[in-house]
Amino acid sequence: MILVDINKISYDPNSKGYLVMLKAFEDNSCLEILISTKDAKQISLAKEGVNLPRPSTHDLLLDIVNSFDIKLKKIIITDYKGSTYYAKLVLYNTNLGEIVIDSRPSDAIVLSLKSNSPLYINKNLLSDPLNPKISPSEEVHSTIDYEDENENIEVLLENLNKALNKAVMVEEYETAAKLRDKINNLIKD
Repeated sequence: MILVDINKISYDPNSKGYLVMLKAFEDNSCLEILISTKDAKQISLAKEGVNLPRPSTHDLLLDIVNSFDIKLKKIIITDYKGSTYYAKLVLYNTNLGEIVIDSRPSDAIVLSLKSNSPLYINKNLLSDPLNPKISPSEEVHSTIDYEDENENIEVLLENLNKALNKAVMVEEYETAAKLRDKINNLIKD
């Protein structure tokens, strides 16, 4: 699994849809997933931390999950078959253990942003040269595959701390507060 972040969302005139670009923390490899206009809006709102006056479906789902003392542990974009990406939500409860649920990648991305849960991509999706949605960045580096999930969390924490320091230096305090909360949520686990 490769730890990623949402790099950008852009309109694709060829498909008349939007592409969400997921970029790996370890190197410059990235993956673009075609999403609908509605999904692009939901991801953008979640990325910016905008809360609507009434809860969205994603907010409702997270409220239900939290009400039952279940934690959204991580999100994994797992597969690409027949022009479709697949994702899984990995939940955890002390009584039930780990629970894995299928999800659309766009919904999984929104839930990742709203819950500050780490987002991963199956390593094979970034290394498959036949996959038409892979966008190489300026430099191509080999992808590091961590066998220990704790190392991925350490990389994420390091990158989040760097981003937090930068946000404080340029006096973007709202962004800094969101980054601090994300760091605190990861440290709690």
